[in-house]
Amino acid sequence: MSSLPPAPQRWLIFCAIVDNFGDIGVCWRLARQLVRDYQQSVTLMVDDWQTALSFVGRMDACLLSQLDEQGVRIVHWCDQADGHADVSPATIVVEAFGCALPDAVIARMAALTQASDNDDSETGRASARPCWINLEYLSAEPWIESYHCQTSLQTMQSGAGNDRSLATVVLHKAFFFPGFTAASGGLLRERDLLAKHDQWQTTLAQTRSELLAWLDVDSRAPVRVRRDDAIWLSLFAYARQPGARQPGSPQSGNLALTSLFAALAEDPVPVLCLVPVGNVLVDVADALGQPVVPDVGEVLKKGSLSVLVIPFLPLDDYDRLLSACDLNIVRGEDSFVRAQWAARPLVWHAYPQQQNSHLDKLDAFLARYGDTDVPENSEDSLMQFNRFWNLDADCKKVWHDLRPQLPDLTLRARNWQQKLAELPDLASSLMQFYRNRP
Repeated sequence: MSSLPPAPQRWLIFCAIVDNFGDIGVCWRLARQLVRDYQQSVTLMVDDWQTALSFVGRMDACLLSQLDEQGVRIVHWCDQADGHADVSPATIVVEAFGCALPDAVIARMAALTQASDNDDSETGRASARPCWINLEYLSAEPWIESYHCQTSLQTMQSGAGNDRSLATVVLHKAFFFPGFTAASGGLLRERDLLAKHDQWQTTLAQTRSELLAWLDVDSRAPVRVRRDDAIWLSLFAYARQPGARQPGSPQSGNLALTSLFAALAEDPVPVLCLVPVGNVLVDVADALGQPVVPDVGEVLKKGSLSVLVIPFLPLDDYDRLLSACDLNIVRGEDSFVRAQWAARPLVWHAYPQQQNSHLDKLDAFLARYGDTDVPENSEDSLMQFNRFWNLDADCKKVWHDLRPQLPDLTLRARNWQQKLAELPDLASSLMQFYRNRP
């Protein structure tokens, strides 16, 4: 990126942590990339300190309110954040996914904007005015292109003290949409990410062996899952009935998962399904007829199927897992994007929304994904499986239709990865937007 103008000095990224690390996964990856690839100064403001520490593997810092991790300053976002959110000139303030900024931060942006408006020099005005960006959720829907980089004017009152009158200040909040086209903000992609996937997949047997050794499951995993012809599948999905409940309770039931496990169990090829710890383990226990939720490290067996419960993985190790699998079932946004960079067939469990509006997002993505060049009819079973999974329908027959097509679908996933790689990544797009703003 040597053609880019000099980098801005400071970024403040505000993240409200929800739903099992979903939002912080995106914010943390963005913060890390800005530091690693673009040498930026980044502060990540988080509202849930314990969850944030768990996410970055730093529970030893639970008595602190801030820490430095991989070059990123992570700060506990308190009610007003007035003592930690240092909004200075040339700061980019990222309001991730519409979380409301603290009043103190908005007031500081207004004061700096007022000062820049009063500066007679054009250079002074540009350098003093903070940049306010609302980073939106990812969508493949065409309408986002019309709204990407559009600005909302926020009228504020700035000024304090008995001897100063309040002044009306107009702040510009830009809406930034990640996406799959050149008319969007692109996707998060570190500079070395695709090279890592190429290396992992070129030495696939070694990658899998190292993963099992790192997870310390060699003594528990059945020998058959380490055969070269074994199918590896990762499962990171939403529970159908979230909340505290026990396997076998009247509220339980996940037809899509139960039917998939039944199909995998009768498959002529051994299958290893790796499931990170989370709420979906209740559904896993139900699907396998287990009365107790399995613990991390347990291997549950049914016919040809072995289900291995694994711990929550650090980001880079999760990327390696996605790369090592033949099919990835993913959820939300972060794992959804990372599975696409892994160039493996994927099933996306879209976040369930009222009136099934998430199905519109799913169909919009599948329409773009289906444009990728593949052998005739290879896409039908994968698209059908995605829809069945999101509708919690019987996936047994669909899996048997899909499995023989995995080689062709892997080629298609590679083509899709390369198509996305031609677009600017999200971090560089954000930086370019800052430099091109009026």
